[in-house]
Amino acid sequence: MNQTIRQSQAILHGLRLRTSLATAEMYQRIGRDEPVRAPRFNVVPRGSNTFEVIERSTGTAKGERFGHDSACQLAQQLEDNADFFAARRKSMKKFAHTLLRWTAGGALMLIVFAYYGAGY
Repeated sequence: MNQTIRQSQAILHGLRLRTSLATAEMYQRIGRDEPVRAPRFNVVPRGSNTFEVIERSTGTAKGERFGHDSACQLAQQLEDNADFFAARRKSMKKFAHTLLRWTAGGALMLIVFAYYGAGY
């Protein structure tokens, strides 16, 4: 993997950690318990030191690893990827909404200019 990609991933991971710490501190200051988020992926033993990572919502297997630690690392990586893509999807939706508003505004301006231009 490219070094700049690794650096950006490390920075994003640090920002995610800071976000979770800030959220925990906010809940602590207002005196409420922080809501517990259920993990998306479970590590299930399959025998002879083989573990399978299963998505909880669909029940589909996402990977199989030898050794519990490597299976847990895979589950954590899948969890981080799912969080990243969820945030990405949210930002793309916001961008599309903004672009739609600007397009509608520009079209309205063109209609107004064409209306007043045709009258003279």
